[in-house]
Amino acid sequence: MSVGHSVFRLPMPNLKNCLLTGFCALGIGAASLAMPAHARPFIGYTGKTWADDHGVLRGQCNASNPVDASSVQPGLQNMATVELTPAFLAIFEGKADSATSHALDALCFGHTLELVPSGQAVRWRNPASGAGVYLAPGAKTDTCRTYLGVIVSNGEKNKFRGEACSEQAGQWRIQE
Repeated sequence: MSVGHSVFRLPMPNLKNCLLTGFCALGIGAASLAMPAHARPFIGYTGKTWADDHGVLRGQCNASNPVDASSVQPGLQNMATVELTPAFLAIFEGKADSATSHALDALCFGHTLELVPSGQAVRWRNPASGAGVYLAPGAKTDTCRTYLGVIVSNGEKNKFRGEACSEQAGQWRIQE
């Protein structure tokens, strides 16, 4: 008899029930591999579920800079985005020379609109343009949100405000 050691056995799941229902230790373990155990899904204002908030709920967008503007599509980087329309680019007028320079801005802007409560500010710095951006989403209607923000570049602050609407989950468009 060994002292201090106790052996117990867990009942093995019925293989037939496990295969039919998927509710067994192996089935549950395999299903949970898609998302880390500590992660929780984030449900956006458009109803889409996101695996990562990319820091926006803590006030700092930590998205990686996409290679080019064509990669700014909903879900491609598991982030909401703002369409790179002339209205969006006008917010950043003179801060960079191309839509590619604003791909990170489109991701951080979109994910902020998607997940962040009204009045909470999110910031990020775009290494391509050198600009720092502060964005605070505002009121929400059925498919739109207001926003206000500040871009800081070369010591100059430029305020902006407007409204963005979503016709597709995770995809926002700046209204002109």
